[in-house]
Amino acid sequence: MKVGIITFHASHNYGSMLQAYALQQTVLRLGHECEIINLRTSIQKRYYQPFLLQPGKRKKAKAIKHPILAIDDVRKYWKFEKFLKDKYILCPRTYSTAEALKEDRLDYDFFISGSDQIWNTTCLDFMTSYFLDFVKTGKRIAYAPSMGGVPHISIDEKFFPFIRENIKKYDAISVREETTLARIKEIMGDSDDLDISIAADPTLLLDRKDWLDLTGEKAIIDDDYILLYTPWYDNWMKLVYERAIELARQHNLKVVCTLPDATNLYGRIKGFKYYTAVGPLEFLNLMRHARYVVSASFHAVVFSILFDKPFYAYDGMKDGRISNLLKIAGLEKYAEETECLLPEFDGEEARKRLAPYINRSVLFLKNALK
Repeated sequence: MKVGIITFHASHNYGSMLQAYALQQTVLRLGHECEIINLRTSIQKRYYQPFLLQPGKRKKAKAIKHPILAIDDVRKYWKFEKFLKDKYILCPRTYSTAEALKEDRLDYDFFISGSDQIWNTTCLDFMTSYFLDFVKTGKRIAYAPSMGGVPHISIDEKFFPFIRENIKKYDAISVREETTLARIKEIMGDSDDLDISIAADPTLLLDRKDWLDLTGEKAIIDDDYILLYTPWYDNWMKLVYERAIELARQHNLKVVCTLPDATNLYGRIKGFKYYTAVGPLEFLNLMRHARYVVSASFHAVVFSILFDKPFYAYDGMKDGRISNLLKIAGLEKYAEETECLLPEFDGEEARKRLAPYINRSVLFLKNALK
């Protein structure tokens, strides 16, 4: 059978691109042909364009003030683009609008929407296409899409009629976390025939060895370090930085930070090593070889578990995506306020706890693709 996946595959975000890769690999291993539908809007392309190449005097001034950062931002961009070119099997045509998708007649037996926050209507990347409203023939499957960390807030009621109409057209539905399931049930109302499963993020469907092989054994950074990863920087994220600074002081380690704007918005912090030319493969390498991980990121938690890294998930139990994963793995304490990182970490035990959840998720996908 031929399968088409639509997801945030081209978002220059580590979790987005790695989950897209993992889902495609899983479908291929189940014995199907599989392509990723190459939907890349002009808004998305502009958003991830290196700031050196963006219009406006402020961007140019920033490049002049931080030339190394500007060059590394370009290098980072092309590492993401190389991953997209080398690691995905893409459909032949690139679609830049929802209308273009609707006008075409894509020839797939199955369409999968998922995973990632493709059903979070507040995302910059969101389009109605992620509810498969362009599909004319073929079965529709939702594999672990998410409505974000706080779907009871982020999903505006104006989208309810559209969501209700399109959810009913799916042949099989799974979502990534309980909070998304609760929001969908609220949107759909009393629908007795609504059968929705909870499925694991695709990054968990590949074996630990798969990720280790992809990552490589040679470390990008030789010294021991704490990896600090946040998807963006703002006043709330500043608290995550402060926690990393304190932990680095206690453990006498440097902090490696991948966020480019940190050098501009937060200043160069003593003991920090800014490594910003980081694509998906480099991110995996930094995760694999870190001593500890401090993050406010769902996928940083996933790879901490896969790579046996003691971690601290800032405010993790307040995020529906992270808390769902931590509860299943029995790792809630790694999101609690603590004066130092918990030194003991049994990644193997956590993965054993996750195994039934992962097996059910693969079985859901296998059955949906019949």
